[in-house]
Amino acid sequence: MNIAVQCCGITILILIWYFSLRQKPLGLESEKLFLITMGMTSFCVLMDIISIAAINSRELISGFLLALICKTYIVSLIWVGYFGLIYSNTDFIGTRAEQRKNNRIYTVIVLTGTVLIYILPIQYYLEGDIVYTYGPSCTTTYVFALLFVVATLFKVGVKGAEMNPKRRRAIIIWMCIWIIAAVTQFLNARLLLVGFASVLGMIILFFELENPEANLDRETGAYNAHALGEYTRLLYEKKEVFSAMLLALNDTVAMGTDGNVLRMDTTLQSIVRYSEKLRDVKVFKTLERELVFLTADEKRMQEVYQDIKRYIENPGKEKKEEGRTRISPCYVLLPDSSMLRNVEEVFQMLRHFRVGKREKPEENSIYLDERKISQYKEREETEAMILSAIEEDRIEVFYQPIFSTKQGRFVSAEALVRIRNKDGSIVPPGRFIPVAENNGLISRIGEIVFDKTCAFIKANQLRERYGIKYVEVNLSVRQCEDTKLSDIYISIMKKYDMDPSCINLEITESASIQTRNSLLENMQILIDYGVKFSLDDFGNGESNLNYIVNMPVSIVKFDRDMSQAYFANRKAKFVMEAAMHMIHDMELEIVSEGVETREQMEAIVALGIEYIQGYYFSKPLPGDEFLQFVSKSARLS
Repeated sequence: MNIAVQCCGITILILIWYFSLRQKPLGLESEKLFLITMGMTSFCVLMDIISIAAINSRELISGFLLALICKTYIVSLIWVGYFGLIYSNTDFIGTRAEQRKNNRIYTVIVLTGTVLIYILPIQYYLEGDIVYTYGPSCTTTYVFALLFVVATLFKVGVKGAEMNPKRRRAIIIWMCIWIIAAVTQFLNARLLLVGFASVLGMIILFFELENPEANLDRETGAYNAHALGEYTRLLYEKKEVFSAMLLALNDTVAMGTDGNVLRMDTTLQSIVRYSEKLRDVKVFKTLERELVFLTADEKRMQEVYQDIKRYIENPGKEKKEEGRTRISPCYVLLPDSSMLRNVEEVFQMLRHFRVGKREKPEENSIYLDERKISQYKEREETEAMILSAIEEDRIEVFYQPIFSTKQGRFVSAEALVRIRNKDGSIVPPGRFIPVAENNGLISRIGEIVFDKTCAFIKANQLRERYGIKYVEVNLSVRQCEDTKLSDIYISIMKKYDMDPSCINLEITESASIQTRNSLLENMQILIDYGVKFSLDDFGNGESNLNYIVNMPVSIVKFDRDMSQAYFANRKAKFVMEAAMHMIHDMELEIVSEGVETREQMEAIVALGIEYIQGYYFSKPLPGDEFLQFVSKSARLS
């Protein structure tokens, strides 16, 4: 019975070895340790068979050789437990120094057990087909093997959250099988099950985790996205610098000789097959159907980039015969992984800089230098800062007063968004507005600003107590794209029981040209509700006259550049005067922004422009300071 069980185990291990070595290994730490553990398990089962044969033939061999063979077998059992513990550590977070320190402790323990087993006596039992060993040497084996099993289960149980769930489950099952086999064999020494229990563990690990086929993309033959994550994480843990290149195929059209459209995977497969001829490069396919190439250094990556580019642009004869292929590739090259902190940053960086189709192929190549990476990190930090400010209610509204030249006092204000840092400092809008526009957070910020502005107007009775007839609130490009914008803003005004005439929404030319239909629909609904609109940044857009003619606005705002140019450039002066007369002829009012000196203010008044906004009067102020300013100005007037 015993020899049959062990022979069955050897047969199973041979099959696992065949399927494990059939594919080229990726080089993962867990992959290497699995092969080492399986090697020790194979040696263990083989020594089990040899020890049984030696005991059956003990009259033919010396006592020393018999003891050496049998003790080598039981020593191999604790070494299987040792490598099982080392293997279970592959997922745990920690420095390489910490792992080496722990491994040294485990090594001392296993060597101690090895020495004791070889020193202590061993006895043999042989009766018919029943063969086993016992005595102090075997008892020591149980102790040390159980120690490694318990240590593995304890570590997996305590730090299991850090592990791959599948690895954790597989190791727990393996160790439980081992414990059951060890207890069974301890209670009945005639049942030699411990070695076969190791084989069962290898089966579980192979099918759950270490099957090389699981790391391959079936359609292209490249390594898959899971393998990419595991391999690059290993490189970072080992502090090995690498270079990476992302290849994405945009709008790929491949026509076969029969006229049928080929799948993109067919094109990717041909590129992967070609890349297999290149040395020192590993190729992965992502979930987004892109290819990622990894090499050891920048020089080799440049060579791979040129090779792949030539292959795509000038396919060989065999590829041309497949049919016509039109490919729009884009390449993102990361020359030095040490410029980034971890795997997640690498993937985010490659994806962020992925470019779309360009007219010139060379424009589809992005080389990530320190400047681009620094800009990317700054954007990431700014985005995190914005999210934190939203969650912690650190979005604030400042108000810049607007002066009426006809009434000689402040009659309105512009609401301007600011972010207050945790240390109390103010983040200028130029730092976070562009980032918020790109990632869509500007819509959330806009709603917060509008809500706080309405609350401010209502709580302080700006019209009744301070003579502020309305407050201007900016609309972003992203907000103008939202077909529900009018519903959201009306619901906020209803929330505060707001008179809609207290609100003037500012639109920009760039916003309206991109989202004309949805913007016009929103504007009409809000105008019907009682809200007025102004055209912001006039003079800094694409089609000024058309916007004034087509957009239902009641106020036009000359931006700072246009106002300042009036005082510095003779031609600009004529343009601004002509624009002013045209706008007035359409019975619209004008706000001149960016007025900074008394002379400029007087000149604008002389022109007949209705409103002035600028640092000459006041910079944007927090709500309480704004109230103090307009209150004081009202007393002076």
